[in-house]
Amino acid sequence: MKRTLTGWVMLVGIGVALVNAAPVSSQQSAPGGVRVDTVMVRGNQRIPEGTIRGGSGLQPRTNISAADVQQAIRRLMNTGSYSTVQVLGEGEPGRRFALIIDVEERPLIASYGFRGLERVNPKTVRDTLKLEDNRPLDPDVVLRTESMIRDLLARQGVQVQSVDTVLTPVAGRTGTYQLTFDVREGNRLAIADIEFRGNQAFPDAALRSAMNTKREGFLWLRPGRFDREIFRIDLQKRLPDFYAERGYIDFAVVSDTLIIDPESGKARLQVTVAEGPQYRLGEFTVAGNSRFPSEQLARYFTSESRTVLGLPFGRAGERERGEVFDRVALNSAIQQVQQLYKNEGYLYAQVEPVLKRVPATSPREQPRVDVTWAISERQPFYIRNVAIVGNQTTHESVIRDRLVVFPGDVYNEERLIQSYQSIGALGFFETPMPTPDINPDAEAGTVDITFHIKEKQTGNINFGTSIGGSVAGRGGGISGFLGFTEPNLFGQGKQASLRAEYGPGRNTFEASYTDPALFGSRNSGSTSLFHTSDRYSPFNDGRRVRTGASLQLGVPLPNLRWSRAFVGYSLSRTSYRAVNEDCADTGSIFCLPSATASTLSLGLSRDTRNHPLFPSGGTRHSISTAQTGGPLGGDGNFQKATTEMEWWIPVGQLGGGQPGQRPIRFALGLQARAGSIFGDASRFPFERFFLGGTTFGQTLRGYEESTITPFGYVPRNANFASGQRLGDAFLVVSSEYAVRINDNLSVSLFGDAGNVWRQARYIDPTRLYRGLGIGATVVTPFGPIGLDYAYGFDKTQPGWQFHFKFGQGF
Repeated sequence: MKRTLTGWVMLVGIGVALVNAAPVSSQQSAPGGVRVDTVMVRGNQRIPEGTIRGGSGLQPRTNISAADVQQAIRRLMNTGSYSTVQVLGEGEPGRRFALIIDVEERPLIASYGFRGLERVNPKTVRDTLKLEDNRPLDPDVVLRTESMIRDLLARQGVQVQSVDTVLTPVAGRTGTYQLTFDVREGNRLAIADIEFRGNQAFPDAALRSAMNTKREGFLWLRPGRFDREIFRIDLQKRLPDFYAERGYIDFAVVSDTLIIDPESGKARLQVTVAEGPQYRLGEFTVAGNSRFPSEQLARYFTSESRTVLGLPFGRAGERERGEVFDRVALNSAIQQVQQLYKNEGYLYAQVEPVLKRVPATSPREQPRVDVTWAISERQPFYIRNVAIVGNQTTHESVIRDRLVVFPGDVYNEERLIQSYQSIGALGFFETPMPTPDINPDAEAGTVDITFHIKEKQTGNINFGTSIGGSVAGRGGGISGFLGFTEPNLFGQGKQASLRAEYGPGRNTFEASYTDPALFGSRNSGSTSLFHTSDRYSPFNDGRRVRTGASLQLGVPLPNLRWSRAFVGYSLSRTSYRAVNEDCADTGSIFCLPSATASTLSLGLSRDTRNHPLFPSGGTRHSISTAQTGGPLGGDGNFQKATTEMEWWIPVGQLGGGQPGQRPIRFALGLQARAGSIFGDASRFPFERFFLGGTTFGQTLRGYEESTITPFGYVPRNANFASGQRLGDAFLVVSSEYAVRINDNLSVSLFGDAGNVWRQARYIDPTRLYRGLGIGATVVTPFGPIGLDYAYGFDKTQPGWQFHFKFGQGF
């Protein structure tokens, strides 16, 4: 049969129908399309015909329209397996008519290889770009790989001579190749000097200090590596910002030259600049605003905040006419005003600065710049829908309980960010989470928000066993433990844990269950059963064994979203086992008789922190009181009151300027803890307060465990009774400058001060033991683990102390 173009001819990616015969034209325009008897495939080498035909969606003995053919081409091209796809027609419409899918396959890349890449690990390139074997050749992947190789080498100061690609056929596999990136590395460049031309207002040293590109320095401390990307940012942002802060808003980089000595690999940078005049601030006005008063908006620029070491301390001043004009401060104020509008629903509000340069009228004057903010507010947006996508296990109600954006509310970007952080802080999903989708409808004035999440494994089972050893002279034996934890039981945010230990002289059991939403309500409840002995103790002259149960109920406070009230009851039996049975006169707490504690507790808490472990904003306040014994029965009769206050403020961030990027956050925190016991708690020494270290009692870094006593600092190895280390009142204050690298890692600089007293009336905030240090906390599958290294100033011999902590801490 003669092949003609009387049917359809579909070109790559579009579909163009050429029709000559009138009957065919009429059939094409019919709603049912043209009846196709056969669908054939041509040009394929390694991909089966059935795969291509099925992927196109074109079926024989059906009516097929031009839109169907276009869609078929899109489907096949979207697979990435073909470089071109054509759909040709053969025959006469109305008679026997066939479609031919003519494809040109892309080569299949069986593997990727790297040759000549010595200063960069090829695995870094492969893992970063996620290069997968046995995938069709993607030209975009090739370009991105070449670009990454050049960028990584440039960051090490290496000039790339060439990056070539080589396709090597794989024997026995048609259309399959190995793709090799053949790299020719040049010499490593070291910047010997950076010279400036045209600068008069500032010396070369000041301009070099504003750049991140640095000259070669002493040994390895400053290698002088040349990174083209860093140098580009220096020229396009850092130097212009340096001048703009100082009134030189017409500053420009005229040229830059890199002079290389090919023998030594040393380089010299020459940067030519045009500074322009220095401008003073003239008139400042705000126009076009109706939602906020002009005075309120103007204060974002005219109020000049003072800082100390980058922290928000110090007096605030006012920018006045005649001061040196600071363009960087103006840009920062514009961003704050735009954020203000976004938090009130004005998604499309714009603040355009209009700068009018006014030349000097006499040699004694300087030119000035009049600034006007031209504000275009447009309409506010309201939230229409809030959707959650990707939760396969966690119930949607658990996630929505963390949201502070709701349908019908005015769109607020700060609340959106707070909701995003709060969902991630649940710990049930992979982080960082994708940026929420914001889909505004300009005509309706509404916005749809979609949170995308991906579940991760939350529970774990751990166990271990050992043979040998001895316990309290009982000889060796088999010992071990079995543990289970699940913070998201049934996908409903319920928490369950179980731990059992067995061995000679030691058999313990702990089980707990917490439900944050009892019977689907906002009331919470928790219960626990335990039979435990202290595996580790701050005291070495005995151990404690406790058996009992506890129950706690929590209810939200009306109109206070993050506040709850708690009531709890516990009943336990405590026995003490001293190492030395003849200890009646030693003052050891382990010589006390067994005691029963019947305790009723009440508490209030409010927590607005944006992350439970690594907060960068928000507060947490809690206060609790408990009655043990007395009218409740049991032994003893005392009241215990404790309070804790914690404040966090963000002080900056690094990165995160692009969608999907997670910034490194900087935060300043302050915490205060205090407590006191009233009454007779002598039968329950572990209810009293001991201070020092990070593992037991109240934390005070820089000191060993329980070395801060009502009698002062007492070393661990001193001949001092354990009961004398306890107090009935304590006070600890802590401050921390934290760097939140991500949701799993944080480093900090901290300071602690605290003391313990015999009674509350002796509390003296001027007599506190001080510590200062650095620390890091990492989240592991077994929980948070922290390392602190602190200097204790008020020990008998001041010095450093290393601390290991397991669990959450300030």
